[in-house]
Amino acid sequence: MFEKIQHIGYLVADLDAAIDWFKQTFGGDNAGGSNLNPGGVAVPSGGRNAFIHFGQIEVELIEPNDKTNIPDNALVMHHVAYVVADVAKSKTELEAKGFKFATPQANTNVIGQQVLYFDPATTNGFLMHLTQQPAQPSAIGVGQGCQVDQILHAGYLCADVEEAVAWFENSFDGTAVGGIGASRRGARNAYVNFGQVQVELIEASDQSELGGQRYIMDHVGYTVGNIGACVDDCKNRGFQFAGDEPITNRVSQTLLYFDAATTMGSRMHLTQLPKD
Repeated sequence: MFEKIQHIGYLVADLDAAIDWFKQTFGGDNAGGSNLNPGGVAVPSGGRNAFIHFGQIEVELIEPNDKTNIPDNALVMHHVAYVVADVAKSKTELEAKGFKFATPQANTNVIGQQVLYFDPATTNGFLMHLTQQPAQPSAIGVGQGCQVDQILHAGYLCADVEEAVAWFENSFDGTAVGGIGASRRGARNAYVNFGQVQVELIEASDQSELGGQRYIMDHVGYTVGNIGACVDDCKNRGFQFAGDEPITNRVSQTLLYFDAATTMGSRMHLTQLPKD
């Protein structure tokens, strides 16, 4: 059902500044934006958004009217968009598994995508939506800038990694790969594949990191063809990294985290997948 991660959505305090940041760093281009009406499950206060394209991926930036908890010059992870071939059919199949949705049917956004948010009461508070691409998706910015091939996964901090793995396996027919093991961050983690997408689940070593929640968004993993070349390109774009050399995790992915001080405070990493 789930074909790929279309985008990660971020809340920002200044939309225009964030658009310019993606242009100056990743080489992203603004594919379009719109005003968001108040009252929606994703942005209750309303606001405005923009879709940024670079390489082969998309980012959604959202400036809500209520900026109370959004620091200046920061990217605050907000939601994940999953591509499906037929959003209406997928809705029916997921409702049969007990999911509910925020609206009766999908809305069409400014770049022609059909978007349907889950009711977060049925997704452990995760904000996520189904996305059906138009027959001719927007090509603005595609292939430009930093050559990221796809969004590998969204990563979440969780209170109990076994509980989180079981939820994704039962809810989305997922399969845990690599077992549950020690995370390099000092806790345990797991990778769950469902459809053609993946989620990383990281058990918080200190429950206070979760702020009283069971799950919070933590990072995004970007897939690249040649991690060494992409690291060099990113350094030339002004980025710094959290380590000197990429590491290989227990599912044979080679990765290197950006220094969050150079990514507007948001955790993200480059990843080269193992050869089949």
